[in-house]
Amino acid sequence: MSRLFDSMRRAEDERRKKASSGAATGETAPSAESEAAPYASAGPPFSVDAGAAAGESLRELGMLRNALEVALAGKTKRIVLFAGAMEGDGTTTIATGYARMIALEGRQRVLVCEMNARAPSFAAVFSTNGDAGVTECFLSGERVASLVRRSELDNLDVLHVGRQDATAIQLHLNRAFPKLLEEALRDYDTVVIDAPPVISSPETPPMTAFVDGVVLVVRAGKTKREAVLRSMVSIASFKGRVFGVVLNRKRYYIPGFIYRRI
Repeated sequence: MSRLFDSMRRAEDERRKKASSGAATGETAPSAESEAAPYASAGPPFSVDAGAAAGESLRELGMLRNALEVALAGKTKRIVLFAGAMEGDGTTTIATGYARMIALEGRQRVLVCEMNARAPSFAAVFSTNGDAGVTECFLSGERVASLVRRSELDNLDVLHVGRQDATAIQLHLNRAFPKLLEEALRDYDTVVIDAPPVISSPETPPMTAFVDGVVLVVRAGKTKREAVLRSMVSIASFKGRVFGVVLNRKRYYIPGFIYRRI
């Protein structure tokens, strides 16, 4: 965990240096105890740079896949939820990249499910029609199989969020979300959930109780440690399991090839 915090501290130091001279931040550093408790069950941190060159991004996603395979050992059917601590952490990029990688291996059928009704993006990411989806499952009981869309990959299907109604998802979550997942697991081996940010979306922490585990996405230089800790506490309050942390858009302060040998 020290490498994760070292990187975040360096990124925060750089961000503060760019701030207006003399501006008071009003931040207080968390105590060692408050840092250790939420991270104790998080497992090893992952490091993915979504802005890297294609080959490097593929390598990093492969590391993420390997780490999740260890965390999910023995499970033939699995549900993994990706969520950022804050808006703009790059959750959709990481979640869809992971889903595509699993599908490309050709051994599993994969469904990637969009749950962010406040800022839907799957229509652009997959160039598919997103008129109906999760919200229709929640409100009218439509079957998952009738709403999924095919992607460009044979083994990867897409479930859009549908109507942009976050309130409907929040109100019907406890009743409809387990049913949606149950239906999905009849046809798919891996279900990837692209969830809205933990802190600003009241529907996200309760979702974590219904999945096998959570990958928390953190954007280096933007997401503060306090936000990460608060997110983990919120997830833990619903008995959710955090598999690990993706440090997204990480800036290397020493050459990358040295990091890879640490």
